[in-house]
Parts: sequence; C-alpha cells; structure tokens
Amino acid sequence: MNLIEEKIKKLENKRVKWNISQETIEFIVNSLLFDKIKVLEIGTFNGYSALWFAKVADKVVSLEIDSERFNEAKENLKSVDNVELILGNALEEIDRLGEKFNVVLIDAMKSEYKKYLEKVLNVLDDDFMIFVDNTISHKEKMGDFFEYIESLNWLEWKETGLGDGLIVIKRKV
Repeated sequence: MNLIEEKIKKLENKRVKWNISQETIEFIVNSLLFDKIKVLEIGTFNGYSALWFAKVADKVVSLEIDSERFNEAKENLKSVDNVELILGNALEEIDRLGEKFNVVLIDAMKSEYKKYLEKVLNVLDDDFMIFVDNTISHKEKMGDFFEYIESLNWLEWKETGLGDGLIVIKRKV
C-alpha cells in the first residue's frame, strides 16, 4: 500500500459525516478518462477526497475557507506532491488561480453552489466534468443552483443518486 492509500485508509477508519461517501468518490475517480487530469476542488474539509484525486490526477487544487479544516487537511496531505491546498473563500480564489481545469468537485457551502458553478464555468477546459455533492440531502438549500443549471442549455447534467446525491455536469455534444 502506498502513502496516499495509507492516508485514505486512515481517514476512512475515522470517517465523519462531512466526508464524501466512499462510493461517491470511487465513482468520480473511476469516471475520469482525461489524459491529463487537473482537478479543482471546492471544499477540502480534511483532505479525504483530495487524496483520492491525488491517486489519478496530475494536479489537484483544493480550496478551503475554514482555517481549522485547512490545517487538518494540510496535515493529512503532507508529502502528497500533486495537491495544492489554498486557504480562502472559493468565490474569490477561483478568479486568482489563472489556470484551467477539466475536473471540478463542488462540495462546500450548499447555499453558494450556484455562485461556485458560475465561477468555475470560467476556468474549465473544453472537455470537462463537474461533480456536485449532496444534491439530494441538501437540495432545499440550493434552489437557485437547480434553476441556474436548468437555464444553461449548453450543459447536460444527471443526478446519479449516489451517496447523499451527486450530479455530474458536462458539455452537451
């Protein structure tokens, strides 16, 4: 077992409700068929999903607003070279990144999901997948997100029903 897998197992053994479900993150990681995977993660929490992405991605940029969670994630992501952890408000930090991503995971403040999506649409490669977590369990907190996604006729999306709800968004072909 390598370092990343050991760290994932350690976090899995002390799983908390805020972690993305193992079923969901495995589905996401197994869905990534890009040559060079560049992930933008909004909401780091303790670094669990960033570790999963680190297994397959060339680069992971993970944004966390809470300094306590940031410090816990920093500890959990120590010695993982392809993850950049940024402390700050994603709605401000996304504009500062100056790079494009082909994978995005939105798993932060549910009432801000529409604003996150608006921001990430500006930093996507032509070919991309956006994953949005907690879309069933917290649906009542993200009403404007669903209205917004319905209005974007150049995107297609599907609720997978995995975990607490996971929407997959991509460009219409």
